[in-house]
Amino acid sequence: MTDPLIAFLIKLPLALAVFLLIAYAGTVSKRVAGVLFTFPILNGIAIIASDDPVTVADAIYPLVIFNCVLFAALISFPRTFPPVGMLPRWGRLFTRVIVWTFAWLAGALVLTHHRSAIPGGGTLLAGATVFAIAFMALAWSRGAPADTPSTNNHVQRFVAFWCTDAGFWRIAFFIITYACLFFAARAVSDQKWVGMASALPLPGFFALAVLIDDVEERSAAMAALTPIRDTLFLGPLLVIPFNWTFSHALLSVVPPDGVAARYLLLFAMWTVAAAAVVLLVPRLAARLDRRET
Repeated sequence: MTDPLIAFLIKLPLALAVFLLIAYAGTVSKRVAGVLFTFPILNGIAIIASDDPVTVADAIYPLVIFNCVLFAALISFPRTFPPVGMLPRWGRLFTRVIVWTFAWLAGALVLTHHRSAIPGGGTLLAGATVFAIAFMALAWSRGAPADTPSTNNHVQRFVAFWCTDAGFWRIAFFIITYACLFFAARAVSDQKWVGMASALPLPGFFALAVLIDDVEERSAAMAALTPIRDTLFLGPLLVIPFNWTFSHALLSVVPPDGVAARYLLLFAMWTVAAAAVVLLVPRLAARLDRRET
């Protein structure tokens, strides 16, 4: 086996383990799930694999905001983009994912090509913060039902969540996305395109398609998905500082040959970010729900 293939086989289990744990956390609370759509799992992998981590991180900043806008539109109009009502279940699922991916690709190519004309991370973070506060104040879902897990045994719920056809395809999509990203980092000269690839929310697209289809199968109101949209725009407030801190730490704190130190730092930052999401978002949601009541 070649060295890149060995490196891929070593890194994939860690990335997959983090993906499984964080994606499961989104089943506990729809508001947590909203933030997790942009959680920087693939971002961190792209940054750590690149020879120019700052450029990769810089390319991601506007894309994570674009991702939030796209997800908000998909949740707001789940049956119109694209209209797939006459297709069978898996046809609806894959058609949605494919159409959403091409829509993302069109926007991402434009943003990445014109990256130099877009403000830097600090300005984008300030703007994203103002917009997130305004969005939650004006568009917070009124009277959303509380999340009520069927059991407190998280081991059983974790296994049940992933041991399904939908769980298998989510994992498969993650592996495909990760593989493309990993090898793209070795095939392009301008690292901003690696940053673009790492911002592709393919696992999130698949997860949202599954959620929409489940609601349709139960003949429930699409408003059940609205709480996910409430916290979407908190994503940039997590991703931009995460990517900036991690990319600069790789250059200034971690030695260039410290491979183990790089991955320990990434895992530690993932853990802190996940803890912040799981601990803070439900408290924020509970406060805003009380205000709406």
